[in-house]
Amino acid sequence: MNNEGAALYKDFHACDNPECSWSPRKNVRGVEVEFDGESFTFKYNDRIAGPYHDLYQLTPEEIAERLGIDLESALAARLTALQIYEDRELEIGDLIEALGVTVKRDDANKIVTFLAMLSAFTENDQINVSFRAESSTGKSYIPLEVAALFPPDRVVKIAYSSPTSFFHDRGTWDDESEMIVINLEKKILIFLDQPHNQLLERLRPLLSHDQKELIYKITDKREKLGLRTKNVKIIGYPAVIFCTGRLALDEQEATRMILLSPEVSQEKLREAVYLKILKESDERAFREYVESDPRRKALRERIRRIAELKVAEIIVPEPEKVFKRFIEGRRILKPRHSRDAGRLMALIKVLALLNYNHRRVEKNGDWLTIYASEKDIDNAFKIWDQVSEPQEYNLSPFVLEVFRQVIEPLAKEKSVTDVAQGPTSVEIMKRFLEVFGRPLSRTIWEKEIVPSLEAAGLLERETHPQDRRKVIYIPTTVRKFEDEYTPPSRDTYLPHDISVSGDGLGKYVSQQGGVDRAEHQDLRSFEEGHEPQENVPREGGVYYSDELSQVRDSGRNVSRQGGVCQSDTWRCGP
Repeated sequence: MNNEGAALYKDFHACDNPECSWSPRKNVRGVEVEFDGESFTFKYNDRIAGPYHDLYQLTPEEIAERLGIDLESALAARLTALQIYEDRELEIGDLIEALGVTVKRDDANKIVTFLAMLSAFTENDQINVSFRAESSTGKSYIPLEVAALFPPDRVVKIAYSSPTSFFHDRGTWDDESEMIVINLEKKILIFLDQPHNQLLERLRPLLSHDQKELIYKITDKREKLGLRTKNVKIIGYPAVIFCTGRLALDEQEATRMILLSPEVSQEKLREAVYLKILKESDERAFREYVESDPRRKALRERIRRIAELKVAEIIVPEPEKVFKRFIEGRRILKPRHSRDAGRLMALIKVLALLNYNHRRVEKNGDWLTIYASEKDIDNAFKIWDQVSEPQEYNLSPFVLEVFRQVIEPLAKEKSVTDVAQGPTSVEIMKRFLEVFGRPLSRTIWEKEIVPSLEAAGLLERETHPQDRRKVIYIPTTVRKFEDEYTPPSRDTYLPHDISVSGDGLGKYVSQQGGVDRAEHQDLRSFEEGHEPQENVPREGGVYYSDELSQVRDSGRNVSRQGGVCQSDTWRCGP
């Protein structure tokens, strides 16, 4: 191989496996086939055909005509080019492009969903995913479009299932063991809507991979015999995808799944609307366009071959490096981190499986042992970093996005300008409409978002300091922010800083920084021609009276209880 060929080989072939026969340049029957990462070129003597970006649309007749060779040689050259293209090492960017034909944006979501489905073909490293977000955001669209690349006999789509019907419908009766046997090995289960809560509870041992074979005891109601117990045996671990509009979730389910929410940015929605119009205008033509895409064809063929592999084990060398990298930056470890570490390891192994023909492989008969590479570890950490924060809090990414983009900024603004250190629900809903362009349901806010954030330790509820009929929501992160930040003093105050004193004695008194300052214009003009007023001590600051009579009587001590300051001769309101 010359220097140019060696450089080309190095660019597109990072495999250290000496048994790997893949190369971006091959010679077949005198025809040189060369792949530059994007297109193919065919050379024969001094003739050149190409570059070609879509091999699936390229006919052997065209190659034969352009190179002046026989049809059989042209067919062999095309097949060689297809093998190079389909067996190339796939990068994360390649997956994003192939999946992006039908799933716009949502890069992290579609990559995690694809790898979770591919994990069904591992021995015991299956990944579970839960899509949780508002209606019409594409929760079920992403799994369904990704699943279209997988063999149909491997995918099970379930719209809804009661706790017992799942076991009856999916299983077959085994006379020998007198059990209903359900084989879920190398299967992908997609629940298109939230399954019954009891079904989720019953599937917990399956989702956590407690045992390869699980025995369930269910009851079956017969017309005359009453209730009868049945034994159900589930074999294997499926990859499970849940889609639901419920934002709140039980911690036991949260720790067994990767939590995702579809992206709702304006860019993504704009592209999704265009794609929808394009599809609805001519669905047959749109489907032909999608199915003819060479990237999707190559990916579908690779998945088919992976599904037929007999993989005994996928090994990650040097686990100490993975451990140090995982705990880096984590001051305190949580019990759920053991499961998160398992998901990270599963991502590493699935990435190795995706490029198995570029990895070190040991064969024992028909069974393979695959070794992950350093690149698989780096890519797995990059993917995990994109989705890890919601997992830390057991939160739907959508709920965390509402917290980061709406609640937290509002609270930081109010901590500087307002007595109330947190926004009210009305203020939060108004800001949500500004940020997301759609209203927030009060039911979703009160029943799902608030309890989820409180359970995560990110939000506290308190009574409004000036109106006990109102509730304010204070992020715990803003409390920390206040401890580290002292607001600058101001000479002017905003209207909502003003409080009105009672009994008509006080005018407009601003409360800021522990000091009550008189802001009434009459008092300012009065002070210009008179001596400075006396200070009246009170708890937490200084009270500047705004009436001359009060100044003269202010020699007495003033006590402040329950938001009311009292003296022997007068009182001021809250």
